Amino acid sequence: MTDTATATELSRSRTLWELITHRAALTPGTPVLIEAAEDPSDDRRLTFGELRDRSERVAAGLHHMGVRPGTVVAWQLPTRIETVLLSVALARIGAVQTPVIPFYRDREVGFALRESKAEYFAVPGHWRGHDHTAMA
Repeated sequence: MTDTATATELSRSRTLWELITHRAALTPGTPVLIEAAEDPSDDRRLTFGELRDRSERVAAGLHHMGVRPGTVVAWQLPTRIETVLLSVALARIGAVQTPVIPFYRDREVGFALRESKAEYFAVPGHWRGHDHTAMA
């Protein structure tokens, strides 16, 4: 498939999830996410096919927990592959996402959660010396 044909195919995507599934069908082995480590041999990579497949599994788990289309899910997570997986899985379900900046604390987080009326809130646990779970 030519670059123009690929671009045309991808441009037909109406949602993030459709874009990912179309791209995974076209180039499943192409890397889409790279999480760099101090030692390059420890870098983590995810291909389009893996992103699609792992996001499907995360979406199934979220659905089992009660997340449905329109469910408001807030998340306060660092930039990691797992954060992208959660976001894509929520897009797959059709949930409403409310990302909260990771360095916000009690006051700002409480405000964001109240205003968004989030039914679920995902946090990283302990991260950079802060207990996000206790704050949540």
